[in-house]
Amino acid sequence: MKALSVRNPYANDIFCDYKKYEFRTWSTNYRGDLLICSTANPKIIGTICGYALCVVRLNDVIEVTTKNYKDFNLDEKPEGKLYAWQLTDNRTIMPFAVKGKLNFFDVDDAKIEFVPDFISDKNEAKKFEEYIQSIVYKGRKNP
Repeated sequence: MKALSVRNPYANDIFCDYKKYEFRTWSTNYRGDLLICSTANPKIIGTICGYALCVVRLNDVIEVTTKNYKDFNLDEKPEGKLYAWQLTDNRTIMPFAVKGKLNFFDVDDAKIEFVPDFISDKNEAKKFEEYIQSIVYKGRKNP
C-alpha cells in the first residue's frame, strides 16, 4: 500500500478523524487508499510517534488559490504552491512501527490489520485501548 509520513500533531489529528485535509507543496495524480504514518519527530506528548496509524482514501487534490483558501480555514493564501489533499474513509488499523520516508513509499499490505469500528468483545476492546495507550508518547522519563 502507498504510505505517507505526516508530522505530529497532524498525523494524530488524521488518526482521530479530525483532520480532513492534508496540505502539501506538491500534487499527485494518485487517488485511492493511503496509509498514514506518523513521523518519529517531533515527539509531542499525547501523540503516537513513528507508527503507521490508519488508512484513508486520498479522494482529491485541490490547489489552494486566492479564491478558495478560506474554504480550508486558512487565514491567508500561503506563498508558493499549496495543495489540499482531501482525506476520506478513515479506517482504524493496529498501529505498527514504521520508518517513514519523503513523498510516497510502499508498505507491505500483510502488515496492515484493520480494526472494526465497533469491537463487540469487551476484552478485545480493552486490549486495543491498552495497546494504543502503551504507544502514546508520555514524555521523557528522568533517570
